[in-house]
Amino acid sequence: MFVLHQQHDDDGNGETSQMRRSFVAAAAAASLAATGTLVTPPAQAAQPRVKGAAEYDLEYYMRDLVKGNTKEGNLAASAPPPAPPSRTLQGPLLPLLLDNEYTDRCIPVKILSEISGKSPSSIAGLAKEYRDKSSKAFAAKAQWKIADVSDQYYFDLSAYALWRTAAELIPNYVKRDQFAKDVGRGVYLEASKAGLLKKKALHSSDDAPLVPLTLTIPAIIEILDLYKSCGFITRYQLGGEDETRRGKNVFDGLDDDDIASGSSVDCLVSIYEPAILSGALQITGEGSRFSPDYVGQTLSAAWGAAGILAKEETYFVDSMYRPNPKDFFPDERLVQFTLKKA
Repeated sequence: MFVLHQQHDDDGNGETSQMRRSFVAAAAAASLAATGTLVTPPAQAAQPRVKGAAEYDLEYYMRDLVKGNTKEGNLAASAPPPAPPSRTLQGPLLPLLLDNEYTDRCIPVKILSEISGKSPSSIAGLAKEYRDKSSKAFAAKAQWKIADVSDQYYFDLSAYALWRTAAELIPNYVKRDQFAKDVGRGVYLEASKAGLLKKKALHSSDDAPLVPLTLTIPAIIEILDLYKSCGFITRYQLGGEDETRRGKNVFDGLDDDDIASGSSVDCLVSIYEPAILSGALQITGEGSRFSPDYVGQTLSAAWGAAGILAKEETYFVDSMYRPNPKDFFPDERLVQFTLKKA
């Protein structure tokens, strides 16, 4: 059983409705019926055997007979699995994403300063306060080796603190959305200027404002490879369950025709073990969708440069079957893009 947790938009009161557990296939099929793409779980070694319906029914009735079944269930949630050793983030992309001192050399601080009107130094001071207050709780879940953003878990904590700062300084939801999009555009443009992204065919022009979807594939893969080489993610999957519609084959000529005619095309991107996973989950648990999402926003910016508007819907996915329905330990951020001519 593969379960997901969907991250929805905030309403005016900041409340968030969350879909706690569901089959990934059922959730994705409801929104992706047109493409038939579903989430493919990674191979797992020595997973527990999936029980049949009769076995679950028997367990339920035996518990009811012996001690009754409470509305919330009789099984307590299991302890989370131990966190794997932290990865090292490295390479020229890292300083664009974040630095230890929250200077305006990293793109999120620069964009936050421009939108909020606050100085980079005041932003850094507030972010460090959030980081200090949250460090004990984050370390209890996953301890970093060094207090440096090159450490996966310290990066996670630092990004969480910066986005909490951004939420405080940008109470307007429209401007928060602008902040997220501007961060993605900033990373995309600066990485291109630095020569980290070289797929120039992606860019649209005045004569041909719309680039066919099939021609955007190399640039999209290049962005995902860049985040992987940096250590920000361990792996990714571009596309859904259909193996013939993945990676370099995720789009075809029919998709190009649909986009050109004004119709929309859906695309799934699975991002495994991103360095901001715990922080994003923590913010979502606090009742907000305003959490760091570097990869998804960078991909949206790349499609935007091709004249294609990308709308995102994010899910947190636990790819391992767990017998206890209260257990939810996600290792994947699934992004569903709806693409349409801008």
